[in-house]
Amino acid sequence: MKAMRTITVLLIDDDIRVSELLKRFLYEKMYNVISAENGVKGIEAAQTHLPDIIFCDIMMPELDGFGVLKQILSDERTKGIPFFFLTSKTETEDFLEGISAGATGYHAKPTSRQELVEAIQGNVMLE
Repeated sequence: MKAMRTITVLLIDDDIRVSELLKRFLYEKMYNVISAENGVKGIEAAQTHLPDIIFCDIMMPELDGFGVLKQILSDERTKGIPFFFLTSKTETEDFLEGISAGATGYHAKPTSRQELVEAIQGNVMLE
């Protein structure tokens, strides 16, 4: 019988408390989690580790979430990775801007743990 591979999740968020909380929860669900505290490091992590899915904050120093998404989509190696904004920007215009920029989905903080699991299960293909 073939072993199931571990799903790798990349969390890009400058709020360490949010990252640590989500990391703990995702580890409990048996996901491999990589985190980056800003957009520049997030892009480097995406290119190095080629995660199965990315959750990214919008408002961050150095490079915001839209800049990260643009870089992810412009790189052949990463453009097919499902990309979700995970942000405190909750207005309808923010959601529409995120989706029209090319994000797979948009979750407002605080998001439920169930929403994260559903996003992962609905967007990551297991061979």
